[in-house]
Amino acid sequence: MRDLHVGRVTWLLPLLVLAPSMLVPLQGRDHMKALKAAEVQQESPELASIVNRIIANENLYNVRLREYSPRVETYVQNFQPDAALGDVARDDAIFLGRLAYDPEEQVEKEISFNPDSSAERVRHRFGKIKEHLNLENFAMESLTLDAHNFDRQHYTFEPIRWEYLGEVRCLAVDVHPRLPASQGAFKGRIWVEDHYYAIVRMNGTRVNPPVFEFYVHFDCWRENLQPGLWLPVYIYNQESDLGKRLRFKGETRLWGYDLTARHQQQEWTNIVVNSPAPIRDSSEVASDMSPVEAKRQWTMDAERNVLDRLEKARLIAPPGPVDKVLETVVNNLLVTNHLENLPPVHCRVMLTSTLESFSLAYTIVLSRGLIDVLPDEASLAMILGHELAHIALGQKVDTKFGFNDLLQNSDEELLASLDVVRDRQSEAEADAKGIEFLKNSPYKDKLGQAGLFVQAAAAVAPHVPHLLGNHLGNGLTEGNHKPIRMEALTSGAPTFSPTKVDQIAALPLGSRVQVNAWDGVVSFSTRKTAALVDATEKMPFRVAPMIPYLRIYPEPAKTVASASN
Repeated sequence: MRDLHVGRVTWLLPLLVLAPSMLVPLQGRDHMKALKAAEVQQESPELASIVNRIIANENLYNVRLREYSPRVETYVQNFQPDAALGDVARDDAIFLGRLAYDPEEQVEKEISFNPDSSAERVRHRFGKIKEHLNLENFAMESLTLDAHNFDRQHYTFEPIRWEYLGEVRCLAVDVHPRLPASQGAFKGRIWVEDHYYAIVRMNGTRVNPPVFEFYVHFDCWRENLQPGLWLPVYIYNQESDLGKRLRFKGETRLWGYDLTARHQQQEWTNIVVNSPAPIRDSSEVASDMSPVEAKRQWTMDAERNVLDRLEKARLIAPPGPVDKVLETVVNNLLVTNHLENLPPVHCRVMLTSTLESFSLAYTIVLSRGLIDVLPDEASLAMILGHELAHIALGQKVDTKFGFNDLLQNSDEELLASLDVVRDRQSEAEADAKGIEFLKNSPYKDKLGQAGLFVQAAAAVAPHVPHLLGNHLGNGLTEGNHKPIRMEALTSGAPTFSPTKVDQIAALPLGSRVQVNAWDGVVSFSTRKTAALVDATEKMPFRVAPMIPYLRIYPEPAKTVASASN
């Protein structure tokens, strides 16, 4: 950080040169008054009304944001420029937790779901800059424009143009802090929608940082998650020249706002019991379960308890269309390997970026990040085949979770209380059995592409250990960075060539899955694939900017009653 410190010292030199002009404060003060008067005269009534509404809506947003406690995940890759491949990751860090408002300190805070390990890994990985790049507060600087001083006295507003962000017509406005700028004042551009004039995007940085610290550039997007309610869902950060030491790209995702939303009905009234017709007074089962049936049922109860608790914490998405696509691939493996005797196998999506997967009893869970980077169906079948092998081999979740009290803990304690990680021997057995499944499947002639994905993961493993690690299940690598997933498939794969444009071994983060930030429901993206110009656009396993397609949340239909009714 020496370069940064020297830079701040040199900033004092122009002040010494300008010192004589500061001896006439009255003249300067009169000049500022004249500028403000001219500014007010030039501003049209329409523009004045728009600016006033922007200020009012943003200050209301600052209050409403305190009502919610969304899940927050920040993932950062420290990179170095490469002439052939673009910005190549050389280190990474990750934070997972939730946002919470502290009424005593009157500030938003990020509460970690990995309190014992996450912060330590960040500090260790980023070495000498550990005090400054603290992921536990990383998103806080980007969620609001100015929580305390967003008004005409502290900012100037310069309208640029009208443009569309997705389906939403927006006015782009440049915002500048007035001098002297307060600490952390925003400088950049905002986009406001043309109905309520709520801010839907902020792009810029903050000025006047504390001594020996700095602010980073950010691009924050908000989505219309409920009628009239815009909330932050995605933040992109990038710096290329902070002291020529810190070069990084990062993304923050927020979801699960519905957990703390104000509901019109009590939770008990949402429970609906659909009674069959005619009502039966007894179960269809006329006798006790056999020991085998009881054991299977107990295992499934343990699985259901784990899934319900993870969904309640919004770490696993509710059942949805992505699950059905995954289950189609699983069914292809089941049928061609004559595994019809297994109970129905289901799939779910974990909402995190880490490339991990695990199976419980008869449910396979894949992370959003892992689905994002898989380039084709054969690579997806490789991951699902590995987890299906665990199920076929009888390697299931610990049945202790059949006791529901073990999961009646806080969201912050949840990940530490679950143990679904497989040991090395179980992973090796699942690899062997999974490859056997694949060789009997419709994907047997496309396993070279799956092996290419494993090679690409092995190449980046030493540089992005947290991405290829895990929050809950098994990642693609272990602590020594050696790939443990289906490594045998690399022997029949094409030679991995990072500079070859038409060889796509893995995709960037955010390539496939879209998350509804309100309730965590996931769906596949409908975006079109762009043709690549050169190898720098391949970006396997890397953080890339995301530009959401903004939409207006549909207003509820209004019921108009006639006077006679």
